[in-house]
Amino acid sequence: MTWLRRLSITARITIGSLIVATLFGLVAVVVIRVGVSSILHNATVTLLDNDVAAPVQSVQSNPTGPFDLPGGGQELAVVDANGVILDSTLPTALEDRIDRLLALPPTPSTVQVGDDTYEVLVKAVPTKAGTMHVVAARNDETTSLILDRLTLALLIGAGVLILGFGGASWLLARAALRPVSRMREQADRIAGGETAGRGDDAGLLTVGPAQDELSELATTLNDLIRRLRASADRERQMVSDASHELRTPLAVLRGQLELAELDAGDADALLDDIRSSHSTALRLGTLANNLLELSRIEAGPSSGRIDWRTLVDELTDAIDRARLLVSSDEDDRSISVDFDYDPKRRPSSDSRIALSPTDFGRILDNLLGNAITAIRSRGARSDTGPVPRPGDVEPSAPAVEDVVSAALHVEPDWVVLTVHDSGPGMPEDFIPVALDRFTRADGARTTSRAGGGGGLGLAIVAALAGAAGGGVQLANAPSGGLVVTVRLPLVRA
Repeated sequence: MTWLRRLSITARITIGSLIVATLFGLVAVVVIRVGVSSILHNATVTLLDNDVAAPVQSVQSNPTGPFDLPGGGQELAVVDANGVILDSTLPTALEDRIDRLLALPPTPSTVQVGDDTYEVLVKAVPTKAGTMHVVAARNDETTSLILDRLTLALLIGAGVLILGFGGASWLLARAALRPVSRMREQADRIAGGETAGRGDDAGLLTVGPAQDELSELATTLNDLIRRLRASADRERQMVSDASHELRTPLAVLRGQLELAELDAGDADALLDDIRSSHSTALRLGTLANNLLELSRIEAGPSSGRIDWRTLVDELTDAIDRARLLVSSDEDDRSISVDFDYDPKRRPSSDSRIALSPTDFGRILDNLLGNAITAIRSRGARSDTGPVPRPGDVEPSAPAVEDVVSAALHVEPDWVVLTVHDSGPGMPEDFIPVALDRFTRADGARTTSRAGGGGGLGLAIVAALAGAAGGGVQLANAPSGGLVVTVRLPLVRA
């Protein structure tokens, strides 16, 4: 059947239609022949009954004859009680077999004599001279001739109909597949760089007005084209952004290594250069890891599922990690990391969030880390100022405790995570683009002792929330600081 797979769809449809039509035609011919044969047989039986009716009455009324058998092609015989033929119009071949004929049942029987076939009916007639018999026969030659000619006519008619059906199938298949051919040609032009159409439909397949399988195929292919183009655009944008973002730290690292080479004779200066190079290398590693993480998220939705209890566990673990981050800093500024959730309000037991525990922990770590960095950056700037002169007495400032808080609560069909800090907030004109990759404001939330972030933290948060079907909102709090709200939809397990 390999040759069949090599044929076109039109040819395969036509061949299949011809095979089906041939089978139906043969079945129809057989059914019609059997039906006509049954009708002719019943007609022959009726004629035999009519043939013997008059001779039976004649034998009953006058057993010794004469019997006056009718002619006109009727084949009859009268046989006495001793098996002697008294009168007959039967063919000689049947007369020679009269003993066998008398042994037949009183119903029509088929008798083969040479090349001829006869339908024979034997009627027993009780008389004063004993039981006599009337034998009637009909040659099936005419019936066979009728059936043969009818079968030939049916076969010729069926052949003509099958050929016509095959031609119609070919034309219909060509007409049905013509839009597919046009779609293929249009796809070839799109692959070659042609962008037919305007606006959002530029470079897409034409969707017909009919709501049929072809329009659904075109719509599906257009969706695939859009996704592929979006993926290609993201890849080009990521390569462009990554090359731009990596250029600066690489140049800094190269300069630091050149300084280290110049300070080879000064151990203290060399150690400072090595530490600076190490810090830059760590930043490069973090940037590369964030790029890989963002690429993984955008490659497809997460297959993980997380319930309410695991959400709370991940929240407490992220709070512990944030507190450890705060305690590891030598800054005297106090930062309090708190969290809140209502243990009495929880979703149903079969409700889940379409994220893995690791991904939800990544959201928490990025938001809490950004908040702590923002507060530290404000403290670093407030420490810079005029150098006090000898004898000046520094005024004592009241201790201020900064706060980073994370709250987790449930709404109908949603889980809402809110992270609030008492940092410097975010410029209002930057908030609309803050979730884009490699975007950093010029204000307080971008300056850190590590030399600034990579601009991917909030982009990763937005990508993870989007993969789960949710979203992220940023807003400056009236009392100061930034409020980040992450809404994640609940799904059934």
